[in-house]
Order: sequence, then structure tokens, then C-alpha cells
Amino acid sequence: MSNPINFSKIIPLLEANEDFSITESQYMKSTKREMPKDIYYLKTNSAFAKLAKKYGYRIEINEKTICLKKC
Repeated sequence: MSNPINFSKIIPLLEANEDFSITESQYMKSTKREMPKDIYYLKTNSAFAKLAKKYGYRIEINEKTICLKKC
């Protein structure tokens, strides 16, 4: 079994009791772990989802946006 994920850098955001967003890279930088790829799992059963629920949050996923610009 792997070690528990360290959410110590994310908990202050949850304790602020304000809506916020976190990117995959911010999540990885904060936890030293990759964000779960399965969206349903991430929103409902992941350690992050359980932590969010504990602080009264729900997770909403905004799909990646690809921008194309003329060169």
C-alpha cells in the first residue's frame, strides 16, 4: 500500500472557505502525485474528493482547452 497523499499545501485553500481552482500541474507540485485520470473516480472516490467533501466542497471538472493561434 502506498503512503497517504500529503495535502498540507491544499488544506489552507480549503480552510479559506472560498471557491478555487487547481490545475493538474499545481496539484502535482503540491502533492508530489499525479492527479487521478478517471474523472468519475476523481470526483467521487479519490482521497482528494473525500478531503474536499470533508471541507464542504464538491469537485467540478472543466475539460482541457486547446487554443490554436496563427503564427
